Amino acid sequence: MTTAQRGTYARSELLSVEENNTIKNIYSPKREVFALSVAQLFHASPNPRVWTKQQTGVVALIKDHNKRSYFIQFVNLDTRSESYSEEMYLELEYKAHYPYFHTFAGEKCTVGLNFCNDVEAAKFKSEVDDIVSRNRKRKQKIDAASKPQSTAPPPPAPLTTPVIPSQPLVDNKKG
Repeated sequence: MTTAQRGTYARSELLSVEENNTIKNIYSPKREVFALSVAQLFHASPNPRVWTKQQTGVVALIKDHNKRSYFIQFVNLDTRSESYSEEMYLELEYKAHYPYFHTFAGEKCTVGLNFCNDVEAAKFKSEVDDIVSRNRKRKQKIDAASKPQSTAPPPPAPLTTPVIPSQPLVDNKKG
């Protein structure tokens, strides 16, 4: 699945046209929405073995052009504002443990997203994976370009059998 073109905004089938437009208006014009769905936000905190529900709302995968970064954010449609945000980092491991339940390591704890719709959950994961993959490739290119280039010629082939001269290297006879 490919990432949305600049200026386009993902929509959720679970939201009304008005609710989708509200999301678009919250993020326009300097941010793009690549994936959108109704979900519950869970934290594995304070006990890392127990999920604690934080909120139910609309989860959005966005690119913020001002900050030059991608974010997973929750939006509160009642207040028309972001209620939770996690910046995506290069080493992000986004996992789908079930078609509807995804996790990733957040800034303070493990974050769980419990989606209402498996199709939108799959699209969300696909978009996250695409962004992480492109960012890793971009970093590898930058690292390769900034790596100092050697000016020395390549080394000669390794010596596989010893070379023993048939004549002495130094002539000891003076005559």
